Amino acid sequence: MLYMENNAVIPHPRNLERVVESISKGGTGKLHILSDFDKTLTTAFIEGQEVHSIIAQIREGKYLTPDYSPKAYALFEKYHPIEIDPKIPLKEKKEAMHEWWDFHFKLLAECGLDKKVMEEIVRKRRLRFRDGALEFIDLLHQHNIPLVIMSAAPGDMLKCI
Repeated sequence: MLYMENNAVIPHPRNLERVVESISKGGTGKLHILSDFDKTLTTAFIEGQEVHSIIAQIREGKYLTPDYSPKAYALFEKYHPIEIDPKIPLKEKKEAMHEWWDFHFKLLAECGLDKKVMEEIVRKRRLRFRDGALEFIDLLHQHNIPLVIMSAAPGDMLKCI
């Protein structure tokens, strides 16, 4: 059964009810929130224009050495097909994704990404949190509920934001 409420599609409403009930019974002590950053906590569009992810801002913004973008794209061309191929076993996929980000973060450092560059990108970047996102984060903080943010961007950039 498919159910729609407030623009949210809930394919299995009974499963959702069980999860909500389980969370309610367990209390906040066993709860944590896992979220992406770009286009999840932040908006995907500002004034009708798409907002690029942090990693795209780094890649396209000419903040790093000229060889960064071609090398980053080469890594993408190698690893992205693995990321999206449903036939590749999960263990193999995890190893490849770890390898991709290991190579990519080394590349970022080699090509000049440092705290000063990160601060410059953050200062110039168009960013808007989704309506209610900051209040949501404050609510989690008030109730000591951990928020784990997953992102392709370096963690220090998220701290700057």
